[in-house]
Amino acid sequence: MSDRERARNLTSKAEPAAVLSESAGPQVPTVATTVGPVVAIIQARMGSSRLPGKSLAEIENRPMLWHVIDRVKRAKLIDRVVVATSVSRSDDAIETFCRGLGVRCYRGSENDVLDRFCSAARAEKAAQVVRITADCPLIDPEIIDRVVGRFQRGDVDYASNAMVRSYPDGLDTEIFSFSALERAWHEATRTSEREHVTPYLRSGKFRTANVENDSTHVRRHYRWTVDEVADLEFIRAVYKALSDKEGFGMQDVLQLIDQNPELEKINSEIVSNYGYYKSLFEDAQVAAAPRRPIGKSEAWLERAKNVIPGSSQTFSKGSNQHVRGVAPVFLAKGKGCRVWDVDGNEYIDYIQGLLPNILGYAHDGVNAAVAEQLAQGHSFSLPHPLEVELAERLTRLIPCAERVRFGKNGSDATSGAVRAARALTGRERIACCGYHGWQDWYIGSTTRNAGVPEAVRALTQAFVYNDLGSLQKLLHEHEGEFAAVILEPVNFWPPVSGFLEGVKNLAHQHGALLIFDEICSGFHFGLGGAQKKFGVTPDLACFGKAMGNGFPIACVVGRADAMKVFEDIFFSFTFGGEVASMAAAMQVLDVLETTDALARMSANGRILQEGLNALAKESGLQHRIQCIGYPSWSLIKFLDANGKDSLLVRSLFAQECVKRGVLLLATHNMTAAHDPLAVEQTLRVYAEVCKTLAAQLTATHPEQFLQGEIIQPVFKVR
Repeated sequence: MSDRERARNLTSKAEPAAVLSESAGPQVPTVATTVGPVVAIIQARMGSSRLPGKSLAEIENRPMLWHVIDRVKRAKLIDRVVVATSVSRSDDAIETFCRGLGVRCYRGSENDVLDRFCSAARAEKAAQVVRITADCPLIDPEIIDRVVGRFQRGDVDYASNAMVRSYPDGLDTEIFSFSALERAWHEATRTSEREHVTPYLRSGKFRTANVENDSTHVRRHYRWTVDEVADLEFIRAVYKALSDKEGFGMQDVLQLIDQNPELEKINSEIVSNYGYYKSLFEDAQVAAAPRRPIGKSEAWLERAKNVIPGSSQTFSKGSNQHVRGVAPVFLAKGKGCRVWDVDGNEYIDYIQGLLPNILGYAHDGVNAAVAEQLAQGHSFSLPHPLEVELAERLTRLIPCAERVRFGKNGSDATSGAVRAARALTGRERIACCGYHGWQDWYIGSTTRNAGVPEAVRALTQAFVYNDLGSLQKLLHEHEGEFAAVILEPVNFWPPVSGFLEGVKNLAHQHGALLIFDEICSGFHFGLGGAQKKFGVTPDLACFGKAMGNGFPIACVVGRADAMKVFEDIFFSFTFGGEVASMAAAMQVLDVLETTDALARMSANGRILQEGLNALAKESGLQHRIQCIGYPSWSLIKFLDANGKDSLLVRSLFAQECVKRGVLLLATHNMTAAHDPLAVEQTLRVYAEVCKTLAAQLTATHPEQFLQGEIIQPVFKVR
């Protein structure tokens, strides 16, 4: 029977086989151990497809495995260190090395690593099992002890520091009870669960805990593991530089990289965990997923047509943004990163109300703060102290903010900023880049300009992102006529070096104000927004969306002298001072300032982004499906065979995703509620979808696989 067949036929209660290198034959314990030592099992092999022989690759005159063993032995909470390798002849060298070092070495299945691991743990009579991989030669014993210490509180079955990445990749430590490992050995059937040992333990069936880095000096995206030649080059450079510092740890390496930033660039382009994504792809089946029942959604749509023009209050929430007849049309409730439609179907939601739910749906703390305020009233006859408190807080967080005025949505804020700029300068023209809301001054410059007077439409002109020449041309053509330059400082493409600084200089040279539209980037790119991230401070800025976690609130902020004009222009509406949404915003800021919410968004978003790209590559669709942008807000590009945007590919992808329980448009609008389990489930869906699309797109007429109406664009602005 092959390894894979064995992995899929685990109803038998036969014990896993273990081969101890210093023993003449297999060790087959028959009784599960409930008490015993903390055993660190180092998983090692020579047969890496990307870097053969890496486990014994030389680093400062010693094999990499030697360094890993030495570091793990330094951990105070580890009782014993052993190595688990395969029965492949290529791994004879690992057994020989371990024998010479006096380290116990277990050998087992080459592909069923879970079986190999369980065998070694059983033979060692381990009660608590620590998993380390031999490709992590910078593993830090202090971090190992911290993870083990967390597990030993006794309230979880599994703990690690990698479920939510807050440490550099390569410091990964996992610990679990032997009973949990044995259960996984019996129950796990997928290739990815057998080849990578712990995915089943993280599948939601066990009590888990994640240990997060509390140091402010860390780079979550750092790659300190060894899979490719560039990784080994980086590790060798670190060891050489720190050769005189015995037992160096994470902080020493971080300090070294800060002093020598070129080190980090050696292997920064390599995708972590590619082998795991490949296993997910191997797991995936090309099978027709059934449509979910959406009869109630369709019924509500028919009712809506009779009373609501377009059947939705927002174009981007309309039924034509999904494959009609397959996707739900109406949602009933949401919690965290999940929603349920009116038919009761559950979905992992990557739309999140078009970006505002930065903490996820129905966040308990936000809802409690709003409920408390509602009990005291929320639309008052005079200003409320919360208006002042929230404004004061924003001036501390946002670089350009010296004064603040509140609105209810992004269009309020951008239109208010533009009106202020026109009042201050006495000019009328606006140069814009990006999407800025529904008001006449902007929407008149798009294809959705019906109803906007021609005279208004002519006053706003677009320039090209990352192209200073296009802005310069505009400003020169109408010298002295521009009141403001407004742009989204970042969306899915980063600003090229000098671009934002150049926009600011050009605007000021021509007597115009610089306005950053941070409705989308605000808070998703950090508490200070993109302006803080990129170090360019505008005159005015607009924030909204994530500010209230779905409650309607937005603001214009800026220099005191520029904001003073709000005393004269008409920026005034009944609900501008509504304080329930301000209470929500205060709670959102509490969470973002005092927890790792933003770090978790970025970490999980990076896994999702890299995972989708890896799965697209495995399926041969890397030129048809590309996830670009930033981890907390990434864009999926769907392309035809000629590299042009394809609504058909997008529709097929969305159709197959929604049938499998993932709801999205074309972005990953990450929230703090998108936990590792949701990301894992999403990647399994993506693996099936990519494998399915790879087959569909080879057909002469791939549109035959579309089970409903093709998605229609609202209009294109990015």
